[in-house]
Amino acid sequence: MTAVRARLMFLCLIWPAVAFAHTDQAFNRDPGPHRGQMRMAGPYHLELVAGKDELTLYVSDHADVAIESAGGSAKAILTSGKKRYVIVLMPAGENVLKGSGEFKLSKSTNVSMLIKLPAGEPQRAQFTLKGTGKSSSKKSKKKI
Repeated sequence: MTAVRARLMFLCLIWPAVAFAHTDQAFNRDPGPHRGQMRMAGPYHLELVAGKDELTLYVSDHADVAIESAGGSAKAILTSGKKRYVIVLMPAGENVLKGSGEFKLSKSTNVSMLIKLPAGEPQRAQFTLKGTGKSSSKKSKKKI
């Protein structure tokens, strides 16, 4: 009976930390491995990085193991004030989806992402830009 009680106590202490690790607030504390914003979408961790007229989406599982993107796609809808941009992302490497098009980033840019990989159901994620209000014309990548 003590082994069961010890396991239960361990789960009670550890579970809140594990659950918090997958919230938007936890993901917002630190940038992802590629300096982008992280979000959870179903079985995936998504990291979105914005560059000059380009979006890059990195896909991994909950253990941060790369998920193959071949055969998948994603659509990003960027909303900034009254402006709206749609970017389609296609496979561009092991766990990478990329898309390009003209868009402007601002402090209030929201990105709604819909991703579909061959092995799973479509998933959605919401990103919020933490930009400068300037155009995306800089060469360095901006964090969203």
